Amino acid sequence: MQQVQKMGPLTGPRPSVAPLRVTTMRPSLWERVKAWAEMTLTSETVAEIVLATVSVSLTGSLPFSLYRALENYTIIPMP
Repeated sequence: MQQVQKMGPLTGPRPSVAPLRVTTMRPSLWERVKAWAEMTLTSETVAEIVLATVSVSLTGSLPFSLYRALENYTIIPMP
């Protein structure tokens, strides 16, 4: 019969599962834009940008939805 030794829990630093971050000589466009936005934009400006984006998006989607509805449904005139 073989002797089996019970192992205790692992202690000490565990190796990271995530890959190491690759550093480049020059930051990407997204990182540069993000850094610029963090330095210059305030929370009020960001809120205004979000509000404007949502407004333009809804303004474009409403007519498109109405157009699709009129395209698919028959309108029966009242006598």
